[in-house]
Amino acid sequence: MRLRTPFIVGGSAAVLLALYFTDPDDGVSTGMLLLALLVGILAIAFAHLGRKALHDYPEAEMQRLFGTAGQDPIGAGLALIALAIVFSALLGVFGSAARAASVETYIPVAAYAQLPTLKTEVKTHWPDHPAPEVLAALVEHESCVSLAAANCWNPRSRLKTQREEGAGLGQLTRAYGPGGALRFDALAELRSRHPVSLAGLTWSNVYARPDLQLRALVLKSRDNFMAMRVVADPLERLAMADAAYNGGLGGVQAERRACGLTGGCDPQRWFGQVETVCLKSRRPLYGGRSACDINRHHVTDVLLVRSPKYRALMA
Repeated sequence: MRLRTPFIVGGSAAVLLALYFTDPDDGVSTGMLLLALLVGILAIAFAHLGRKALHDYPEAEMQRLFGTAGQDPIGAGLALIALAIVFSALLGVFGSAARAASVETYIPVAAYAQLPTLKTEVKTHWPDHPAPEVLAALVEHESCVSLAAANCWNPRSRLKTQREEGAGLGQLTRAYGPGGALRFDALAELRSRHPVSLAGLTWSNVYARPDLQLRALVLKSRDNFMAMRVVADPLERLAMADAAYNGGLGGVQAERRACGLTGGCDPQRWFGQVETVCLKSRRPLYGGRSACDINRHHVTDVLLVRSPKYRALMA
């Protein structure tokens, strides 16, 4: 037996044990990490089976072909490159499919570095949050273009256009008018409402302060939630608060008022009620989706699709 085999197996076991015994979530985080690794292994297995299916020549024929190619260094190299290209292509297909299919269960590895800080901020600034997993899902929605993207759960995540900038884990946004004048600044607004808690957060250091990014996300979400205090159902209230996080509190309140003026529409309920009364622009923006589409999808994606997988980690 080669020395590398016991080294790899023993080393992997040691790392797993270290992760488990230092897991702040009693093994849950380690389990989710293993689940993420299994998704990758599944993609490799399907890619291997796909390669075998594409090269379904008899074994003797395959050996003869590679034997002929191996007689010439260039031929041998080209044969190996061809196999590598096919396998890489298949891995890309199955890997992408596995990641896309697991958005409801897969937790990005980078999330584990930020979740303890998020839990601390929730405990400090919103200890009675009815479903703190929603805040973790909000971070994922805001920062992850895809679950495999480098900016996913990354404090340096940045959306930058000529007239808009979204910063960090919660995508704090500032926007400019056609003439270059500042149109709104979410960071400045939050600092004005929470001058003590967010005193250290500025546009010059925002990308270097993930703790304050998460604090701002928690406080902004809490402000929106408190503004809906007459809504009795916690889930409906959280949905409205999330819609406000994405599209502004004033917009949600205007839609609730319009809902109340519409026969059969309950302004105290989001799903199937206020949700259906959208006053935002329906003009296509990104990928053919309008501001209205984006706002409604935001609520469903955060509360119903992504948040359940964070429940145990944020408990």
